[in-house]
Amino acid sequence: MQVVSQDEAMQALFSNRRLMMESLLQIENKERQLVPFLLNPIQLDMLENSGYRDVYTKPAQVGATSLHLADFYLDNISISGTVSVIISYDETSAKRLILKAKRYHQFLSRKLPSVPKLEHKGAEELTWEDKDTNFYSVMYIFSSRSYTIGRGEAIHNLLLDEYAFWFLGTHELVFSSAVQRVPTKLGTKVRIQSTANGEDNPFCEMYRAAKEGTAVAQSVYKHHFYPWYLHPEYVMYAADPFCLDGDAVEPLPNLKSDEVLLMKVLMHSYGFSDFEAMAKLRWRRYKKAEMASLRRSGDTVLLFEQEFPEDDESCFLVAGDQAYNSDIITDKVRQCIPAPKQLNITATDSMTKGTVSATLDVWHDVEEGLSYIASIDPGKGKTSESVGHIWHFEDGYTDKDGKEIPPVMQHCATLAGFYDEWEMALLMKEVAHMFNGAVIAPEDNLDIVSHLRDYPDLYYREDVRTGKLVKAIGWQTNLSTKPYMITEVSRHLEHIDCQDIRFWSQCKNIRRNAMIKSGVLVVGADDHHDAGAIAIVCRSAQPVQRGYVGSAGWGEDWG
Repeated sequence: MQVVSQDEAMQALFSNRRLMMESLLQIENKERQLVPFLLNPIQLDMLENSGYRDVYTKPAQVGATSLHLADFYLDNISISGTVSVIISYDETSAKRLILKAKRYHQFLSRKLPSVPKLEHKGAEELTWEDKDTNFYSVMYIFSSRSYTIGRGEAIHNLLLDEYAFWFLGTHELVFSSAVQRVPTKLGTKVRIQSTANGEDNPFCEMYRAAKEGTAVAQSVYKHHFYPWYLHPEYVMYAADPFCLDGDAVEPLPNLKSDEVLLMKVLMHSYGFSDFEAMAKLRWRRYKKAEMASLRRSGDTVLLFEQEFPEDDESCFLVAGDQAYNSDIITDKVRQCIPAPKQLNITATDSMTKGTVSATLDVWHDVEEGLSYIASIDPGKGKTSESVGHIWHFEDGYTDKDGKEIPPVMQHCATLAGFYDEWEMALLMKEVAHMFNGAVIAPEDNLDIVSHLRDYPDLYYREDVRTGKLVKAIGWQTNLSTKPYMITEVSRHLEHIDCQDIRFWSQCKNIRRNAMIKSGVLVVGADDHHDAGAIAIVCRSAQPVQRGYVGSAGWGEDWG
């Protein structure tokens, strides 16, 4: 048996952060007992997969703050000069974190009396010192409204806790002063975490920017999302006294459609057994009933989605004034999957011989004999995203037995990126040719239309602005036609078959607002939404034969 010295054992211990936490720290569990700090799966992933700058959307009560506090504390007692700052959303939470940090140190110092002493225990400040070795470190814990720290002092570890719940006006002030004080050096940490609290706050914006920035390399933050069912404590078995009436049986009866979908996710994607998945659904039913008992209004269901998220779209959902049915949107989001196929598209300009390349995300391959529409919502050059969609439509009908057959409204592919108008036109002409010569329906933007005129199958509208029957290319989005677009999408919402989450995510940015002329307010990006909406309102142009097949739409004076 290999024998190691005490120094070697200590070195091994201090080089393994998980081992340090689980061996040296204690924490109070939900039964009010002090137990070793054994990491749950969410805490372990946070510890092992975080980078230097991270943003986390998490469920309630999974020990995320305890994990970050422990990580910072261990830096404070092992690395001289460390300055850690934790900013909580209120004074009560800040005081609890101060107390928890003291308890961490109280237990660890009993096991390792040689660690630096906790010399100062203030209401907002803890300092560790060892005068023999000149060791010194400090931890500040504030609420978001009481944050004050000298501007000249560097911060090495920074946690902005429950950021979505901070008081309005504090986000920008604290973020600009605190984050800018964290040097861009290896070993520094910025952690921003919260349970979701709707879309109209800086946390939602930051998380989505980090998630989207992963693809376009525009965010320094790494995004992390944790659904509630990863936490092992969130289960309820049939013998549990808290089971709802009728749920204390195996298997769980009367599964709803969303529960069946979640069961599949739990078993196929996460490896839970049928028995374990049922226990999680039983707990979910109880928590939803518990929240519904607080208020009779329907937004208690949305409160569950925020506190215990299942995906990182519906958790930010606030029904309020949304233009589209929030229940349908939530169901559609859950059915979304990453594109099963990606194709590299390269197009060449016939005049300049210049080329441009892009990635086409494909959910449904082209099928022989089917017709398609290629819709385009052009961006502003390199400053906003251009989005192109491929859709296939079939009218609904009544069969010979009198059964109503719903219409087919199938999204097939998406091409998106920051392209100039000529580049987007080249790319979408290439994609349209690939999809059986799809008719191209662009938004009426003179720059992109001028680059599409050589394509044989274009969507035309009747332009009544001059009073003449002049054919004009493209759908015209304006104050009169935008409400019609939204009404058409809303009317067919249940029939839309789209697994691109970007479309459904942006549907939530479309709001009804009677205070503005159009009655429609857009509160975020809408490029993917508009690309889909253009295809839907222009679907009558889907060709049954080549050439011009019809007209629809309005000019500026419509309405």
